[in-house]
Order: sequence, then structure tokens, then C-alpha cells
Amino acid sequence: QIPETRENGFWSLTMYGPDFQLVKNDIERYSINDRTNGIEKNQDGSLDIYIQSHKPENPNFTSNWLPCPKEPGKLFRINYRIYLPAETVLDPKNELNFIPPVLKAKKIESDNFQNNRG
Repeated sequence: QIPETRENGFWSLTMYGPDFQLVKNDIERYSINDRTNGIEKNQDGSLDIYIQSHKPENPNFTSNWLPCPKEPGKLFRINYRIYLPAETVLDPKNELNFIPPVLKAKKIESDNFQNNRG
């Protein structure tokens, strides 16, 4: 679930390198949050965020792309923060509802990636 926030609150995913500095990238995007310009939700209200080194082939996915390091094997960290969370988010019974699932992508021909949802 996308976490609800109180007034002026927001959620954020920020990309850091092993040195705890922002990861440099060609589009100068270091985080994705609910205020990211052009972010696209799915028809059911869910949100897919593409964490990969190269621009997604499908132009519809670019607005939801958070670039990670291009160097093979380079470590990175993603910090997930919720600022001014709503009471439902703070309730310990609900905490697992707001941890984003990670779907592993598998490498396919020509360095393109395919979502492995099954």
C-alpha cells in the first residue's frame, strides 16, 4: 500500500551509494516520492517503481524510474522514509502493509530487463 500521510507529509525512496552519497545519474533523479513530477500509478492505485541502471524501454515507465549505479556489482542503498505518517501507518498492526515488496527482475537479451512477477 502507498502510505497515507498527514497534511504536508510525504513518502520518499532515495538512492545512495556505498559512501552514503547520492548516486549520480544522467537524469539527476536521486529520489522518487509522492510529489515526483509525472509519477504514474497503476489502474488499481498501486505504484511500480523501476530501480535499474538503464532507462526503461517503455517510455511510460520513465517517470517511475529511480536510476541505480551503472557499474556492475556496485553497491547501493535505498532509504524509504515516511514523513508525517497518518495514524494508520503508525499502528504496529499495519506496519507490514507499508513496506514495499521487491520484485526481482531477470536479465533478458540485449541488456533489457523483464519483471519476474511469477
